[in-house]
Amino acid sequence: MLLDLHFPPSLHSELCETVGLELEPSPEAEQLSGARRQRDRRMRELVLTAYEYRCAFCGYDGRIGAVPVGLEAAHVRWWAFGGPDDVENGLCLCSLHHKLFDRGVLGVGDGRRILVSQGFVGHSPAAHQHVIALAGRPLVGPQPGTRPVAAAHRDWHAHQVFHGEPRPATAA
Repeated sequence: MLLDLHFPPSLHSELCETVGLELEPSPEAEQLSGARRQRDRRMRELVLTAYEYRCAFCGYDGRIGAVPVGLEAAHVRWWAFGGPDDVENGLCLCSLHHKLFDRGVLGVGDGRRILVSQGFVGHSPAAHQHVIALAGRPLVGPQPGTRPVAAAHRDWHAHQVFHGEPRPATAA
């Protein structure tokens, strides 16, 4: 219940592992969950459709058969902090970029440009290609006719989650 109230689901297992806990819903937590607001199960499909099943940061669009693999609907303003389950508060992100977004390595700035924290350190070609090179690039999507992430949610993420100052845009 504490995890649901204070952290996005993408961080739950990592936090539990760090403190040596296993995730097991208790009867008390299940009983209390009925009194809390419920997530809209349609959000995932609405967000993935809005971004045409492509990661908004890198364009990844993997599938196995007709099933998308490694694509997730990320809340910009975390659900646990009042973020609504709607497209204006969502991004379609690949698993890697969702984790980095929730950890404050990545963000979304004005002009729908990708922010990369100066605090992120990675020396490998993969770290450069998949993270550092994103600095300043425009988001992929959403499709025309879909409202982009609302400024209020973007600002919340920038002040509450994103770490430090953004890196300058990288040369293409």
